[in-house]
Amino acid sequence: MQALFGTRTAADINLIAQLLLLAGLLTGFILARRKRFAQHANMQTAMVLLNLALIALFMVPSFYGYVIAGQSVSGPVAQLMIGHGGLGIIVEVIALYLVLLMRTKLIPRQFRLGNIKLAMRTTLALWAVLVLLGIGIYAERYLVQSTAASAPLLEFRQLGADLYVHAVELADAQTRGSLPATKRHAEHLINLIEGAQDPRYGDIDGNGHLEDPGDGIGLLARLDAVAAVGGGPGATEQAATVRDQLDRIVTLALDLIGGQQVQELTPLAEEILTLARQSNVDGVFAIESAARDAGVVQAPSLEVAAQNTGEPLSVTIHEDRYQFIPSQLTIPVGTTVIWVNDEQAKHTASADDGGFDSGDQELSVRYSYTFTEPGTYRYFCRYHGDVGGVGMAGTVIVE
Repeated sequence: MQALFGTRTAADINLIAQLLLLAGLLTGFILARRKRFAQHANMQTAMVLLNLALIALFMVPSFYGYVIAGQSVSGPVAQLMIGHGGLGIIVEVIALYLVLLMRTKLIPRQFRLGNIKLAMRTTLALWAVLVLLGIGIYAERYLVQSTAASAPLLEFRQLGADLYVHAVELADAQTRGSLPATKRHAEHLINLIEGAQDPRYGDIDGNGHLEDPGDGIGLLARLDAVAAVGGGPGATEQAATVRDQLDRIVTLALDLIGGQQVQELTPLAEEILTLARQSNVDGVFAIESAARDAGVVQAPSLEVAAQNTGEPLSVTIHEDRYQFIPSQLTIPVGTTVIWVNDEQAKHTASADDGGFDSGDQELSVRYSYTFTEPGTYRYFCRYHGDVGGVGMAGTVIVE
């Protein structure tokens, strides 16, 4: 049925059917309370046999595809499915036993229950639990679309370390009495903090060379990106403190570049070193660690596969926690996307329109595809998602 309707539609049908089955069983219970035992027997028998059909048509294929074929034993959906499957087998076997007991004489006397009323009520209660588990599976798989927030954690941490390194080098140059070197390292700090988008970015010390030990984006921009996605309310306040420290470093560095006597720059150099140490250790490092603790993952970055051979840019999407990380990616035309499976469960990266398909990816297996045309490309995992953004699914936007 999943092949016929798709996993989401099949799940919709099964969920509605299970709710109707429970309503039918409750109706049968009411009939028994009113002493209408023949109608009660007919209703309960019909519901139990209908459930057998639903198990064969919907539940077994769904369980097989997600848990067995997809090798999934962790995660809320897989765990709920395993619990639902185990309890479901027990309840269905007991229900069939009760039907045979009510309607036939196939059960030997020594295997007949003494308190059949208690058995029926217990089975009904367990059936209600099964339906609740089914609702939980449906909600986790189709309604709760969990995504892992991503941020440039590695770049942020590296820029924080570079900030401190160049503050140390600035202080050392000032101590040695080298005014050109002191000003050069002041330029390094300003460009590293502000990034190329700042109007002051450039050859600030006027030595004929634009020098930036950073990535051109700037520590401030990286700070905003990381603080925006993780770490809780405290991270926002911490980020504001770090921003003030970085702004102060820029102001001091500009004053230092304007100085004429290297001996007079000692207070500026010392304050820059103190602020750089504080903003790195107590700021950048702490914010990055808090973001990781909150579940933020490293954002992918475009990398030149072979700088001078004409090969395309590449970017990696990680398959982890039954998600594509990141689930949405914007790239330029000609970029190669690499999907790598980082967990034990088996995954695929399969285009909604069939344009590409990784096939089965076991742990650490990589698959790459180069996007040569602009457009929006949606894809999914055949075991844990479906077309249309259901479950484990993602989007690549090519511009």
